[in-house]
Amino acid sequence: MKSHTAPMGSWKSPLDADAVAAGAVLFHEIQSLGEDLFWLESRPREAGRAVLVRNGESALPAGFSVRSRVHEYGGGSYLACTAGVFFVNFLDQELYELALKPRLVTGSGVDERYADFCHVPDSDLAICVCERHADGAVSNFLVCIDLENGSVSPLHEGHDFYAAPRLNAREGGMRLAFVAWDHPNMPWDATLLYLAEFDAKNRGLNQSTIIAGGDGASIVEPHWGTRRLFYLSDERGSWNVHCFDDEGGRCVHGTPDEFGGPGWVFANHSFAVLNDDLVIARRIRKGEESLVIVKSDGTLTDWHGDAGSYDALHWHEAGARLLCVTGAPDRLSRIEAFSPKGERRSISAAPTEPLASRYTSTPEAIEFDSDGGVAYALYYPPTNPDFSATSGEKPPLLVTTHGGPTSMARQSQNLRIQYYTSRGWAVADLNYAGSTGFGTAYRRRLEGHWGVADVKDCEALVAHLAAKGRIDHARTAIRGGSAGGYTTLAALTFSDAFRAGASAYGISDLEALAKDTHKFESRYLDSLIGVWPEQREVYKARSPIHHSERLSCPTIFFQGGKDLVVPPNQSQMMVDALDAKRIPHAYVLYPKEGHGFRDATNIAHALKAEYQFLCRVFNITPADALLDLAVKHL
Repeated sequence: MKSHTAPMGSWKSPLDADAVAAGAVLFHEIQSLGEDLFWLESRPREAGRAVLVRNGESALPAGFSVRSRVHEYGGGSYLACTAGVFFVNFLDQELYELALKPRLVTGSGVDERYADFCHVPDSDLAICVCERHADGAVSNFLVCIDLENGSVSPLHEGHDFYAAPRLNAREGGMRLAFVAWDHPNMPWDATLLYLAEFDAKNRGLNQSTIIAGGDGASIVEPHWGTRRLFYLSDERGSWNVHCFDDEGGRCVHGTPDEFGGPGWVFANHSFAVLNDDLVIARRIRKGEESLVIVKSDGTLTDWHGDAGSYDALHWHEAGARLLCVTGAPDRLSRIEAFSPKGERRSISAAPTEPLASRYTSTPEAIEFDSDGGVAYALYYPPTNPDFSATSGEKPPLLVTTHGGPTSMARQSQNLRIQYYTSRGWAVADLNYAGSTGFGTAYRRRLEGHWGVADVKDCEALVAHLAAKGRIDHARTAIRGGSAGGYTTLAALTFSDAFRAGASAYGISDLEALAKDTHKFESRYLDSLIGVWPEQREVYKARSPIHHSERLSCPTIFFQGGKDLVVPPNQSQMMVDALDAKRIPHAYVLYPKEGHGFRDATNIAHALKAEYQFLCRVFNITPADALLDLAVKHL
């Protein structure tokens, strides 16, 4: 029974910011070696250190963190194989062999980074992606590394980017599949799938042939069966399961549903190959996720669907079971094992949940009309059994905009969202035009329209919720990070739908970003905005920094001092513009953070500061203890 009546937005919550930060542990990159299971855990309480875990126990000595910086986003950072367990150390980007005192494998003194490994059977060789930084230039290629002496031999070069080298041993030789692409494409725009013969003796490739891709098709995630290669292609309008064998390539099961996601990081595993006739795959249908069984004859069977998200699918052959990271709205993500019959058990999970289920807001998937057609969001109503709203009051709204902008709002627990809903806020997690999970056409709806189509979706979402009587239209805020930070700043500048905002490492000057970002994203804006500098005027027209006279909403900015993706000057320019206009604002810089905050102390501080700032703007008295937050002109 509710015992208190209080203004919405100010309710006392059992979930504090420190618990949100502590619960931000991420599980990823599951591998197995015989009976042994390995995975990575990103731990905010250890300053964001990525720890290699073996059978539930940390296997990594202090002072090491497993994380590659290829493409700056990394992924594919370790290899468990019969030759040993090897990992990329974040600090120096060198390859090490795991031991009580890790053994340095590479260490040539050349600024090279490695990612996305596969082992050459019965040898001390591994194949991987290499990114070399020299004399201000960055080059990417495939290499073969001798895991014993650290020598590195080039295998394939000539493309701007490479990913997913996957080796298949067969009678009479070995076949290597890999993906490559070139500027101005991103891996979700257009890629090429290669097949080549690998010569282990001479450490080279023979007969490299393109077997799929090109013509605007995105090929991702090649994985071998025994003799058949499976991969995902969006040539039919969404990422569907395809295969290649002696009879050529074909679509295994064509459907508007998505079975993959954008290649921001290496070693994505959206499906697992059991044999040449059977794969288990994650299916995304209008943002809703489930596991399905796909047979090579095209038959598809629903298999599991009571989790909100599924990641890092891995078939553990020794255990005859599927391993994957699952999420749900009412619990933290965990690694689970599924038997062929669908029986499940937890492999790794938080010892205690930070929020009881009665305080958890359950998301409602909504569709609404927008300028470009139908758009999508997850609506989280205020939820706290200890409080009720004052008579006739409607909740303040926080719209959240994901990064990418090709990412996706998912139905797994987001403690940042629950932090707000348990305090009496409504939250709408928006899948604006450009999001993954709704087909290629929806993803490409943002091409040429970034800062326009996504902003219109933000406006339409607020209008939809207001018309339904679910929010207080006078108390609407928006927040986002990275690309979502750009959408946030664009919405605050070019729209009147919001009264306040929060930008984390958000983009304010598109032209500066085009000139100052890293290689992987250096041509990304070609498709989202236009070719620079030929279309410089479009860049200026879409950049909030050039239209600060239109920004009159109080805004708080968060920035990492070591961010190489969105440099700190992007936030500083907006802060200076708001200061000149005497618009209320706050700026919080974390000097040691990069792109995305990883340290628990900073994660908690940023959340508390954001909430306190929005409460002050909306004249809400929070029940929480206040920070010493400097807000200018308020």
